[in-house]
Amino acid sequence: MGLRKKTSERCPKCLMRLENCLCALIPQLDLPTRLVVLMTKRELITPTNTGRLAAQALPNSVILTTGDQSRPFDLLEHLMPDRPSIVLYPSEEARVIDADFVRKLKGPVNLIVPDGNWRQTSKMRRRIPNMINFPVVKVALAGESLYKVRKETKAEGLATIEAIARALGVLEGPDVQLALETLLDVMVTRTMASRGL
Repeated sequence: MGLRKKTSERCPKCLMRLENCLCALIPQLDLPTRLVVLMTKRELITPTNTGRLAAQALPNSVILTTGDQSRPFDLLEHLMPDRPSIVLYPSEEARVIDADFVRKLKGPVNLIVPDGNWRQTSKMRRRIPNMINFPVVKVALAGESLYKVRKETKAEGLATIEAIARALGVLEGPDVQLALETLLDVMVTRTMASRGL
């Protein structure tokens, strides 16, 4: 019987293998937008999750864990009360976030982003108190996803950080979008290389 290759240790912050750690490359983007990521318990420990990377790059952000009864939360307690809140999710009723939409907001927002698989995230608006009251937005489809680490079957399927980057590109400017997409590109490149691809 052959010896199994020892599993590489992972960085406790970015969850990448230590030799592929991204921590030194994570930008610190201090933005007016308040990012609130609603992450399923499983995604919290998944190395290929990108919502965590987005939150690490945005100091004005928080990750709330759904589906974990030991960590209950009140969504409203994590929103900045002096601003509107919008949910970033590509549902049928979602409006494309564009310059015209942003002009009507008149200032910074709380950007609430469900993070999990399609089935899990589609139920979050109904299950999380008060979330149903906020308008839903989606990003315009513009080119293929950079995220090749997981297989995606839906046309609007983007990595969480990718959707956040595109939304912030409209809300905060193209430099923010580029910084987050560059981080994603490095993460994908290192992950694929570690898989021998």
